[in-house]
Amino acid sequence: MGASVYISQNSKVPSSKKKSKEVSLSIISADYISEFIIDLHFSDGKREKVDFLPLFMKYVKGDNRKYFSSTQFKKFRVVDGNISWGRNEDVIFTLDSILSFPSRSKEEVLYII
Repeated sequence: MGASVYISQNSKVPSSKKKSKEVSLSIISADYISEFIIDLHFSDGKREKVDFLPLFMKYVKGDNRKYFSSTQFKKFRVVDGNISWGRNEDVIFTLDSILSFPSRSKEEVLYII
């Protein structure tokens, strides 16, 4: 299953491409935490803090790099179960792309010997 990340250059992505594959789980809301970390609220009642920096580093290029600034990054929206940035949805991450990205934010244990 490939990641579903859509980056546009000054044009709105067709709604058929914005929706995740038919899954019962979806993002219903999100809260900014700090830096590139957003607390996602899912339709099953669960929440997860996700660090979007690795996703941004891999996929966000060109004019869309403006969303790396904290002021612009905080202006995300949840639309149709996806999280997006920009009035024209310049950057869109689907639930599939977030959940399948290998370096998703997870609690890490640091052992000091």
